Amino acid sequence: MLSKSVMRAGLVATMFTASMVTALPAQSDGMDIEGIVEELTVELELSDEQVGQVTEALQGFGVALAEATATAEDEEPDTQAMMGAVKAARADFRSDMESILSEEQLTALDALVDEVFQEIFESLAELKITDLRAPLELTDEQADALKPVMGTAMRGMVAVIVDYSDKRMGPRSKLGMANKLKKIQSDMNAGMAEILTPEQIEKHEAMKEAQKEAQKED
Repeated sequence: MLSKSVMRAGLVATMFTASMVTALPAQSDGMDIEGIVEELTVELELSDEQVGQVTEALQGFGVALAEATATAEDEEPDTQAMMGAVKAARADFRSDMESILSEEQLTALDALVDEVFQEIFESLAELKITDLRAPLELTDEQADALKPVMGTAMRGMVAVIVDYSDKRMGPRSKLGMANKLKKIQSDMNAGMAEILTPEQIEKHEAMKEAQKEAQKED
C-alpha cells in the first residue's frame, strides 16, 4: 500500500490534472485504485454500493487513459490529440463520479482535491523559495508567507498551459494564453510585494533579469 501522501497526490492526478494524468502508467492496474478508493471511502463516507461503483469507474478511466496515451512513446506523438483524448477521458470520469456521489460528497471531493492540489504546488514553490533564501536574506516568516503566493501562481500557470495544450495555437489563442499567464505573474508579484521589503524586491528583479540574460546566451 502506498503512503497516504502519495495516495492523495495520486487521487488529484487521477481525477483532475491532464498533465499529471499522462504520466500515469498506461494500464488501469498501474494506478493504485485500491488506495484511492480507500482514501475516498474514508473522506467521503462511501457506502458499500458506492465503493463498487467508484472502483468500476476508476478501472474504466484507467483503460481510457491507456488508449488516450498509447502513442506517447511514438517518435513524433500527436500531443494535441493525446491531450484532447485525456481531457475527454477525464470529463467522462467526472460525469461518472457525479452520477455516483451525492452533492454533499462531490463538494467534499472537490475540497479534498483542492487541498491536496495546493499542498503539491506549495511544496514545489518551497523548492524555489529555498533558492531565494540566501540571496534575498529571507526570514522564516517571509519564506512561509511566500509559499501560498508562489504555489497558487504555479498552479494557475500549469492550469493555463494544460487548458491550451490540445488547441491549435493561432495568433488569438497565443495572445489569450499570454494574457492569462501575465495576469497570474502580476498577481504573484503583487502578493510578493506585500511580503518582501523594497530592497528584497529590487534584488529579486535583478536576479530575474540576470537569469533572462543567461538564457539568451545559451
